[in-house]
Amino acid sequence: MIFTTPLGLLALLAIPAIVAIHLFRRRFPPRSVAGLFLWQVVQQKPQGGGKITKLPVTASLILECLAALALALILGGARFTPGSVNDHLVILVDDSASMAAVNAQNQSPRDRAAQRIMDEVERFGRGVRVTLIQSGEHPAVLAGPGALAIEMRPALAKWKPQAQHYSLALSLRLARELAGKTGRILVFSDESPEFELEGVQWIAVGEPLGNVGIIAAQRSLSANAGKGTISLTLGNSSGKETKRQLRLLADGKDLLSQEITVPPKVSSMNLPIPAGLPPVTVTLSNDALQRDNEVILVEPRPQIVSVDNRLMKGRGRDALDRGLRSIAGITRSEQAQLVFGPAELLDHPPEPGTWRVGFGRAPARLLSPGNPQDLIGPFIPEKRHPLLLGTTLAGVVWAGALPIDLSAVHPVLSSGNQPLIGMLGSRPDDGILFNLDLDQTNLPRTPDWPILLSNIVELRRQNLPGPERWNYRAGEWIRVRLGHDPKGPLRFQCGSITRDLPPARVVEFTAPAPCLLEVLEGDQIAFQLGVNFLDEIESDLSDRVRGEFGRSNPRAGGVLTEGGPEADPLFWSLLAVAGFAMFANWCWALPATGASG
Repeated sequence: MIFTTPLGLLALLAIPAIVAIHLFRRRFPPRSVAGLFLWQVVQQKPQGGGKITKLPVTASLILECLAALALALILGGARFTPGSVNDHLVILVDDSASMAAVNAQNQSPRDRAAQRIMDEVERFGRGVRVTLIQSGEHPAVLAGPGALAIEMRPALAKWKPQAQHYSLALSLRLARELAGKTGRILVFSDESPEFELEGVQWIAVGEPLGNVGIIAAQRSLSANAGKGTISLTLGNSSGKETKRQLRLLADGKDLLSQEITVPPKVSSMNLPIPAGLPPVTVTLSNDALQRDNEVILVEPRPQIVSVDNRLMKGRGRDALDRGLRSIAGITRSEQAQLVFGPAELLDHPPEPGTWRVGFGRAPARLLSPGNPQDLIGPFIPEKRHPLLLGTTLAGVVWAGALPIDLSAVHPVLSSGNQPLIGMLGSRPDDGILFNLDLDQTNLPRTPDWPILLSNIVELRRQNLPGPERWNYRAGEWIRVRLGHDPKGPLRFQCGSITRDLPPARVVEFTAPAPCLLEVLEGDQIAFQLGVNFLDEIESDLSDRVRGEFGRSNPRAGGVLTEGGPEADPLFWSLLAVAGFAMFANWCWALPATGASG
């Protein structure tokens, strides 16, 4: 015998209490009266009381103690067994968006899976225990582990498949862990398994369907022409030309509405739109899968880098001007974000938001004793540094290189122990030094010169305020740079989803479900971003199947669960004993009560 609630055994104290009552009870002597009305004036005095008398072992005492014992054991959770063994079903449901595709009867694989799950639960009976797992890159347990059968219907109501394509490997691993050696694993998907899975019954509930969806979308802007373009890639899995209604909306107003003919497989189209429009929603008329019929696209803001050439007149200044003219996306300004000048510029306090690139003789605090040298190579670059991407420096004569204190700079390019390109701090905005006489070197006449300048400009562009891109695929990593310390709490809002962001100049997070995402700084909208579905694999419904593969664990025996007290026969036995004792005690006392009357 075991006890599931041992504290309930404190009720056994009722037995000594009953015994004490019988030891100390007061007994009154019999009185003879002529009439009951005379009893009222007779002073009742106990025959004895307050002292221990011999314990009267009567049937009443025995029955009362028996009832107290039985009830105390019930409160203590007395059981013959620690629990009951029930069948354990571990059910893994595919949460990919194609499970929501509907056929002509408006029935989806998700609906068929839910009905089959309820049939399986009913087949195993009320005692079955179920663990329902929703697959995904981060699997979630919707019910359980070991939930009751009655919990399955509300748990399935929460399952609304809409995820992009992913591998089921992580979800299957979780299912095996929860099933252990005795659980039965059932997998519901609209695809067949890639290979046979031992101990897993795979139930495919899919159906081949024709579908037209948007599998890629981009919005571009030609600032000079004052117009934009929306580029769409469409996937048609129906195997034949299909007509669809295409609409473009901005701020609730129609920009375009026309019928298009979509050829089989993959096709593309470009749609011109005016520049300066708010987020544009592109929709296709409904078909089997609605999730890939709509995208929302935000107009990208050009990241223009303002530059200034402050070098002295000469060959070096002219070479820098020619190199900058070949780079797109820059403008010239005296209040520049990127300043090129003599190296002595690096000795001045930096201006807020300005990067400085210095050429020539370094400030005295950076120099070591020695004379300038002309170096041919070999040069030692810092691997994968963005300043040197695409460069070879073949045939470059590095003229006028002065000895530099290695502790004063972070070398990017060196020749032996001599830094040739270095950063004055850990970041480029601390200053970049070219230990180079630009008037004497042949670097401006080599292919590496425009590449170096372009790398510097692009590195500065990547550090301008704003997101790296303006339109994303759901699940992609978003990186947003504010360019200043936050003036209020940072968060993003995407439909009904709201998440707080760390108070930093640069924030990173994963793009949530498709929506118009807003990055908020306090109550102000800092940036708007488009997040869209865009999944070619999930949009192609031509290879969906229906059938059953494999079989569940043949050694599956069930799971040991803690049922209610009514599941153990000892509960009913003790309840019967308690009831019998109380009823018998009442029957025993009834004749005595009648006789005294």
